[in-house]
Amino acid sequence: MSFDEFHKANDTKLLDEVTKICAEFEVNAEQLTEMTSYFIKQMEIGLANNNNNEGMINGNNAGLAMIPSYVTSKPNGTEEGLFMAAVLGGMNFRICSVQLNGDHTFNIKQAKTRIPEYLMEGTDATSDDLFGFLARRTSAFINKFHSDIMKPDTPLKLGFTFSYPVDQESLNSGTLIRWTKGLNIPDTVGRDVVQLYQEQLTIVGLNMVNVVALTNDTIGTFLSLCYAQGVTADGQVTGEISEPVIGCIFGTGTNGCYMEKIENIKKLPDYIRERLIHEGKTEMCINIEWGSFDNDNQVLPTTRYDIDIDKKYARNGGQLFEKRVSGMFLGEILRNVLVDLHTRGLILTQFRKHEQLPHRLKTPFQLSSEVLARIEIDDSSTLRETELSFLQSLRLPTTLAERKAIQSLVRVISRRSAYLASVPIAAILIKTGALNKKYHGEVTVGYDGSIIELYPGFKSMMRQALAMGPIGAEGERKTHFVHSKDSGSAGGALCALVA
Repeated sequence: MSFDEFHKANDTKLLDEVTKICAEFEVNAEQLTEMTSYFIKQMEIGLANNNNNEGMINGNNAGLAMIPSYVTSKPNGTEEGLFMAAVLGGMNFRICSVQLNGDHTFNIKQAKTRIPEYLMEGTDATSDDLFGFLARRTSAFINKFHSDIMKPDTPLKLGFTFSYPVDQESLNSGTLIRWTKGLNIPDTVGRDVVQLYQEQLTIVGLNMVNVVALTNDTIGTFLSLCYAQGVTADGQVTGEISEPVIGCIFGTGTNGCYMEKIENIKKLPDYIRERLIHEGKTEMCINIEWGSFDNDNQVLPTTRYDIDIDKKYARNGGQLFEKRVSGMFLGEILRNVLVDLHTRGLILTQFRKHEQLPHRLKTPFQLSSEVLARIEIDDSSTLRETELSFLQSLRLPTTLAERKAIQSLVRVISRRSAYLASVPIAAILIKTGALNKKYHGEVTVGYDGSIIELYPGFKSMMRQALAMGPIGAEGERKTHFVHSKDSGSAGGALCALVA
């Protein structure tokens, strides 16, 4: 066999094997319906189960976390005033002031700071170290932008957007369940993060700042949607009437929230539920924590690569939905497929042994979703953008046949992610009956996150899956997706407002 014949035969083997792998990532209408039904069941179990937060970590079918937020009302866009917001999530901390204008618009001043290395995972940092840092940044911001109102008799309400799982028993308190996304300070787990922050604010002299509300980025997204409903991104009033139903995040991680009838939240202590109902409250925003959906692995489509990633990386047996959907894992799934194909001698054959592969390809999480996004829409005849992306990100030369294989994998991985992302949306719409509450009723889903906002075609693929699934094409047409701008900042301030 000649050199050219050998490579042609190898290319054929590669493309045949990639076709088989792609089939493993396909999601059909029947699976979407099954997953949606199971998601609703897990929501109901979680609403009734008062001890399910740790259960979901261990994957023992305790249902979804369904954490009560104690947010019992929605802003309508007419509220006014100056509120503070602090946002802790991922690798950054933001402190903001939000001026609500009363016309569905708001103005924000903010300062963003990267969390110092000495506070990150793998260090000996304490709660005082972390919250002392947050308090000092808060003080610096107020001194710079609002020194004129720093008076003891002029209290400033602050909403704390804390993007980690907490167990809340009131709007202004919450104990940390676990750290994710880079932070791991053991002595914070089980403690009230609002109290920790408030104590450090007092130490730095900010007695006038009251942390009145604890929320997360998902609930912030929902509240921002409610406040800005009917206004375009450039401030133009649309006149459309559509009910805000869901707030969701599809970025590095994924999560969602919605308003649930208080009478259905059986996990609430009886005295709290009765008090809220007596006060005339009818609904409460529920933080679903849907990244842990199907941790018992009953209905999620699962490939060998999903199993391998779950065994190797963060929280084995947990966050199974997030590991298939979120931007943090899309590139890692592709990287694992490529390493497997190389091990079988089907791709990157210029590197005869695993040890000879470029370091970045052997290193977890070195293949970002941004690279996948460029490959997704590469329509050149030689897939030049794909070639350049791999050279720049992994220092990896590729043949045309390899690039075709890589693009096929990228597209099926992203499509599976988007199809799965439609499942909780459909489940909430069905459970709440939101599509049927009004004649010609339409609903709005507020979203934030890099994947749903920036990944090419992601929302379109989500909509395809919604139409394929149990709400059908009519339900999909009635569902509108709106980007909640500055959701963490404005959402924290709006949570302080409703407090």
